[in-house]
Amino acid sequence: MGYHTSNAAVAYDFQEAEELRREVAPHAPAPRFDVYTGAGRQADQLVSPAFVHVVKVFVVLALIFVGVGIARVAIFGATNAAMNETASIREEMDAAVEEGRNLQVMQSVYGADARIKSIATGTLGMVEPEDRVVLDVSGSSDAASADADAAPASSATE
Repeated sequence: MGYHTSNAAVAYDFQEAEELRREVAPHAPAPRFDVYTGAGRQADQLVSPAFVHVVKVFVVLALIFVGVGIARVAIFGATNAAMNETASIREEMDAAVEEGRNLQVMQSVYGADARIKSIATGTLGMVEPEDRVVLDVSGSSDAASADADAAPASSATE
């Protein structure tokens, strides 16, 4: 080959390259590269996957704990509201029962015949009639004519 002064000429001339290699003194030993089995592309991560998994589990457990806490507070609030409503209804029932008792007492007092008679005679000045007229409406014409004759006579005496 024509160019013996360049490295390319030596590189393409395999016979001369062999001779050149033998003549050249051995260099310092090349650095040793060992191959280890491992995580490959994940080896350059800043956080290990195990740690990330532990953090995810912790977050899920924390969310469950918060959810249970919120549910407990909601159930407690609903129970408290129901108990307050029940107490309010009981108070209303007790008041209604007491008012019913008072009304029964008032009805028995105000509806008594003796009280009505005393108010009629004392306050209103009413008197009981001396004669009473009884009409028989059984359907007989004799009884009706007898009562009709007796009625003018009793009204004339008053």
